[in-house]
Amino acid sequence: MKNIIKVSVLSTLLIVLTVDVSAQQRNKMQNRAKGNSQEQMMNRSERQGQDQHRMMAKLNLTDEQRAKVEEIHLNGQKGMIPLRNNIQEKNTQLRTLRMAGDYDEDAVHALIEEIGKLKTAMMVMRTSHQQQIRELLTEEQRIKFDVYQQNSMKRQPRFGMK
Repeated sequence: MKNIIKVSVLSTLLIVLTVDVSAQQRNKMQNRAKGNSQEQMMNRSERQGQDQHRMMAKLNLTDEQRAKVEEIHLNGQKGMIPLRNNIQEKNTQLRTLRMAGDYDEDAVHALIEEIGKLKTAMMVMRTSHQQQIRELLTEEQRIKFDVYQQNSMKRQPRFGMK
């Protein structure tokens, strides 16, 4: 009888510990995934900031030009934040819809269209800001700016690839 109780207690402890360890591992993986996403966003912002400073150094901007470029950049970032947030929300909704038991193809396609419109709005805004910056530049600076923009587009990941 004592042996049965000991075995039962040990089995219960073993099961509890196994469940606890697997839950901890699952939490670590989820936190790591969240952290990587946040890290990627921070890295992107840092790279964009570094790119902007590198570009401004190559263009040899005057103090006045530099101030105006920074203002355009800041306004652009303010405008992009709601669009990026909206795209993230739509992507989350899309993942949910795609994994749903009752798959609704029309709803998925509609959401993809919305995401496309938001990305288009971002491209329009980005292009507008780049044009505003170009208008501030001298002819020589404009050539350097265009070359820099062309080269940076080559470094960026293509649609859907990272």
